Amino acid sequence: MRSLLRRCTACGRYTLSKEKCPQCGGPVKVPHPPKFSPEDKYQKYRIMQKLLQGKIQVKEEVREKILQELTTIPGI
Repeated sequence: MRSLLRRCTACGRYTLSKEKCPQCGGPVKVPHPPKFSPEDKYQKYRIMQKLLQGKIQVKEEVREKILQELTTIPGI
């Protein structure tokens, strides 16, 4: 079952509206985190994205090695 409850990112109030907050007009989003799965199919892509954006601080040669290993893993 999908959540009907949304939370305004501007004022923090909860609402059932999917478009915008009825109080302040701010954007709304689902306040719950996604389901956890030990067999994470998208972990490879999240790590690659963080490495490419520079959100994970590593040396350049380590970064290149990790990216090379991630791109050659079969079945992922």
